[in-house]
Amino acid sequence: MAGFMKNIQMAWLGWKNYTDDGKMAALLLVSLAYLWYCGKRMRGRSFWVYSMCVTIGCICPITAALFMRIQTKFYDYEWIWSMVPVTAVIALGMTLFLARCWGDFGLSQWRKGLPAAMFLLAVTVLAGGMGGELPNQIYQVQEREKAYGVLEELIALSQGGDVCLWAPREVMEYAREADGHIRLPYGRNMWDASLNAYAYDTYGEDILALYEWMEQMSDPAAMETALKSLETCVRNARNMGVDCIMLPESVASETIQRMEKASNLHVRCLEGYWVFYG
Repeated sequence: MAGFMKNIQMAWLGWKNYTDDGKMAALLLVSLAYLWYCGKRMRGRSFWVYSMCVTIGCICPITAALFMRIQTKFYDYEWIWSMVPVTAVIALGMTLFLARCWGDFGLSQWRKGLPAAMFLLAVTVLAGGMGGELPNQIYQVQEREKAYGVLEELIALSQGGDVCLWAPREVMEYAREADGHIRLPYGRNMWDASLNAYAYDTYGEDILALYEWMEQMSDPAAMETALKSLETCVRNARNMGVDCIMLPESVASETIQRMEKASNLHVRCLEGYWVFYG
């Protein structure tokens, strides 16, 4: 029951996030209302009825929570909207509205139809998208570009050979995407629990300790605590086959020396990171 209540809360927050940065949801509701108005004269009413029912289900927190439970935690709230033919509903509503204004689309009626067409075009452009905050999207693009830059240099440094990389999360998240030859001691499902929706295996304590240690090294407030177990974590990583380690450029020179000695690897600075490689 507690899990279902949490899903209801997530559904409500998801709906708010879904409509914060775009008004396509409002355009969808307006289109559905206009289709209801045209219902008696419109063919294929089952399409409108289905779209209306599913849309209400996605907006209502209780039914949305049920949809989210059915699709499993592998997907976020926004994915339940794949059941709603948003583009088709909006396109149909606009088409019927424009046909009503323009009649048979004859040239003699352009004075009435053309302004309606321009109005619909402006509404569509100004409505924006649905979900996905623009600042977050821009940050993700910048983060990916930065990761790709250091990974390209790393691949060149290893002369195209296989590399087992242990690095901060923002680099490891795009490592396999950048080059399939890069191996990792753990993947994205370490920090994104939703990716484990269909998996029963869990990471061992040693691997979990590696992730937590690397996260602490990226946090100045927790870095001092992480330094106490530097040699132990590096030894465990090397035993797991790690032959390339990245640390943020902000770490102290003493830490670099300790890491170089513990890992028995060469060190080099690339794109804002200290890279230890064999």
